[in-house]
Parts: sequence; structure tokens; C-alpha cells
Amino acid sequence: MSHRGTLPRILSISLALLGLAGLSACGEDAPRGGDDAGVSPVDAFRDPSVDAATSEAKDASVATPDAYEPPNGETGRMVGMTAAHNRLRAMVGADPALPPLTWDPDLAAIAQAYSERLASTGCGLTHSSNGYGENLYWQRGLHVSAADVVESWYEEVACYTYGKFMRGDACDTACTDAMNASGCGHYTQVVWRNTERLGCGMATCSSGAEIWTCNYDPAGNYIGQYPY
Repeated sequence: MSHRGTLPRILSISLALLGLAGLSACGEDAPRGGDDAGVSPVDAFRDPSVDAATSEAKDASVATPDAYEPPNGETGRMVGMTAAHNRLRAMVGADPALPPLTWDPDLAAIAQAYSERLASTGCGLTHSSNGYGENLYWQRGLHVSAADVVESWYEEVACYTYGKFMRGDACDTACTDAMNASGCGHYTQVVWRNTERLGCGMATCSSGAEIWTCNYDPAGNYIGQYPY
């Protein structure tokens, strides 16, 4: 996964419908998992190798939403999440332009519940396999914004060569290794043309680390398909 110089010790992982994305860590204390890039194969093949090891956590706390609620329904730390996705989607330069995503409160509730589950079971990164596209993010020691989280996924663009989504053949592994990333699947899910809705949540682990989850519908990262 990639991160900006101001965002050390973060970890992200991406999953699309019946497919999986790689796990990458920054910082020796980050939880570890599989190394393959996220895929959603057309034939519904699922690679089970990305489940992350977890350790027992005695307790977890959930971030308290702020009082402000914007018109699209985002609250607390999620404020700005949709705008961050749409700003980066608009930068792609696709023709026609990528359509903007909309915030889905039902997806947000699913993502929040899953972040809480991960926070209460060791703060490891294991995908939910809930049928939606999914990006996960882990960090400790910083107070990141929704925009920071999305930008960390989008930074994989530096390693990506446009083409049909396949297992790593459009992603420069030397580039992703240099940024402690495992692939380009987080980026491709953020910019997948057919995705229309997203919902995200965050919970805080007993260690103080944060787990962020974003779910996407329809999911992206289908093998053999162009992202846009």
C-alpha cells in the first residue's frame, strides 16, 4: 500500500465481489496478511489466501460521530469520504468521465459494523466477503481524515498501467514494493466505472489503532474487465 510522507504506519487491503486484494503494511507493528492483488473474477473464483492473522483484543471503542451531518448523510470521521472519492475519480481523465459515487447509509452501516467487529477481534485485516467491493485501511498513531484514507488507496496509480484487470500484470511490483504496497487493487476499486455507491465506517482498537472499511456497490476488480 502506498502512503504520503505524512502518513506513516498505515495498512490497507482491498476486496471486490467474490475476489480479494493484497495486504500491505507500513510499520513493523502492523497486522500482516496475504500478498495478492484484489480481483473479482467473472467466473466467481475466490482466492481464500488473504485472511489476516489476528490476536485477541480485550476491548475496542468506536469513534464518536461529530454533531455535524452533511446533506449526503456522512457523519463524524466519515465526513468528506464521498467527496474525496469523487475528486480522485474526476482526475482519471476517462472518456466519458467517471460518474460520481453517492453515499449509501445502508452500506455505511455494514461497513461500520464490520470495522467494529475487526476492532473487537484483534484489529487484524480480514475481509468480510459480504458480496460488496471492500477496501480496508489500518493505522496507528495519527488522526487521519477520510480524504487521507482514500488518497492512500489512490496513490497506487503511480504503479498502475491501464488495461484489463488481471493478477498484477498491470501493476509494477517494483513500484509497489518501494511504497510498501501489495498491488493496485485499492486504486482500481476507487476508480471502477460501474461502481455507483459507497459506504464507510471506522472503529478504534484497544491498542489505539484504527480500522477503516469502505464497501462499494456494484463491486469492481473483475478479472478480464477494464476498470473504466
